[in-house]
Amino acid sequence: MSVDSYPETLESQPSGSEQRSYREKFSMGWPQLVTCLWFALLFFYFGNVHIFYSDIWGHVSYGEWIVAHQSLPDYDPFLSLAEGVKSIDAAWLSQVFFAKVYESFGVRGLSHIFALTVFTTHVLFWLAFYLKSGRVGISTLASFLLVLISSSRIAIIRPEIFGTLCVALTLVIMAWSEKYDIWDRRARSDESSQNSGKKTPLALLLALYLGIPLIFLAWANLHGSFVVGLAILGLQFLGRVLEVGWRTRSLVQVCSDPWVRRWLVVTELSVCGALLNPYHIDLFLNSLTFPRNPNLKDVLEWEPLEFRDAEGIWFCGSWVLMLGLYRHSRATIRTADVLRVGLLSLAVIVGVRMIGWFSVVFVYAMVPHLANVIPRRELLVPDLSEDSKEPLPFWSRKTPVITAVCVLIIWFGFAFSNIATPLFGGKLRPLDKVYSQGTPRKLTEFLKEHPPQGQVWNPQWWGDWLVWDGPVGMNVFMTTNAVHLTPPRVWKDYLGIARANRGWQTVAEKYAVTTFIVHKEKQVQLDKQVRRLEGFKVVYEDDLSLVVSREPQLIAAASQSEIEDSEQPVNENQEVQP
Repeated sequence: MSVDSYPETLESQPSGSEQRSYREKFSMGWPQLVTCLWFALLFFYFGNVHIFYSDIWGHVSYGEWIVAHQSLPDYDPFLSLAEGVKSIDAAWLSQVFFAKVYESFGVRGLSHIFALTVFTTHVLFWLAFYLKSGRVGISTLASFLLVLISSSRIAIIRPEIFGTLCVALTLVIMAWSEKYDIWDRRARSDESSQNSGKKTPLALLLALYLGIPLIFLAWANLHGSFVVGLAILGLQFLGRVLEVGWRTRSLVQVCSDPWVRRWLVVTELSVCGALLNPYHIDLFLNSLTFPRNPNLKDVLEWEPLEFRDAEGIWFCGSWVLMLGLYRHSRATIRTADVLRVGLLSLAVIVGVRMIGWFSVVFVYAMVPHLANVIPRRELLVPDLSEDSKEPLPFWSRKTPVITAVCVLIIWFGFAFSNIATPLFGGKLRPLDKVYSQGTPRKLTEFLKEHPPQGQVWNPQWWGDWLVWDGPVGMNVFMTTNAVHLTPPRVWKDYLGIARANRGWQTVAEKYAVTTFIVHKEKQVQLDKQVRRLEGFKVVYEDDLSLVVSREPQLIAAASQSEIEDSEQPVNENQEVQP
């Protein structure tokens, strides 16, 4: 009986193979289950990250200043010692966004924006890895490697999170284009192929010629790391040029290659998009020369890579993994990937802060080789024929039950997050669990009640918080955002006081410091010495911070507080210590 003789019978009675395909359509396997569990854990973790007491508050303060003055600051508006040093605010759009979020949703809103942004970024990275490998399990493994290598960078709330979101979007489009790049080469090598007449989809061309330039337009106003993105694009173009040139030994072939032309145009459009910023070409120059600032060599995250530190261990482990994969993988080693990994490796060695960007290009380059070295699930199954009675291994099973478990994991990952809890009538996350433990909240409460009038010396890592939550107009000595804006002489004097070097009292007198704020745990030597300063008195102290001052009003406030404490009646039932 021919199929065409009874079409209605075939439609009303689907075959067994069609029934199985319908069942498989709603069935998931163990790779999908592990992926759902992985992203549920990531969402829970990012939602519980504490807001650090450093950078973020300086950026919020900048954002509020920009909104209030409807202009960008020419100089640091919160640090008088940086007066005269021109400021280029590469993250102004991020700062305005942070300020608006805080104004509308408070400190919890900042935490939620961080969680949603970073989680979305890692989902996009996973999508890029999937486009490169075509395998769910490999993409999840790559996502895990990315988090592992960049673990020292992913929990910091700062404008850099928007830069990583932009690079994730760029890599998704790049991975999508590479699929058609491979298809083009195969189609040209076999003119009789059925696909030889196809054209690159319009959606992909729009993503290349419009999407990526728009990403860089936003990126250049969100964070100065856009220069890293331009390097990634430029090396994509250069790698394609080198590959075609090596294969054809012809300059004409290089110039006529469609993907060479496409990546050249995309890179040029992206540069033009990045130029649409308030500073134009000066922003490029500032972003490129920023790491050369002499003050940054004393900042921990800008120090050269130490191979005995955690970042150094992960970096060396990455190179060992890369060499092993290149040794055993049969996948093509792309020139652009080698160039990007090499450039970012040098950047990490010079400044450990670049480990986050290195992890992105490294994992992106290794995904095809992981997929080639690790066998597919089907290759591990002894016999998949219909006549075989041997049960499938557990890693090869795909059932609706696993699908239901995946749905539950996704639901619980959302329902028990700090973002969703208030939607279901739960309590808001306590502020003590939103702020990091090192945030000197009690200190700023005291300072707002008794604001210092003169020059205050403070730990650099508390400067942003003091500007944000301290008394209005307090004259702080240093902030994290202004390290690169202060003259080198001022920065050296700050370090001399912080380390209690010989002659630090004379340096403090030069700046007419009237009040010292000290971190008791991180500045033990300075803590001991400021207590012995002549004319200064301890006006405030808690488990974390110490304040000594020679300002009469602060000393009077401290004396009054001591009198009130001494006049409080003693509970008769309370045991008195001898």
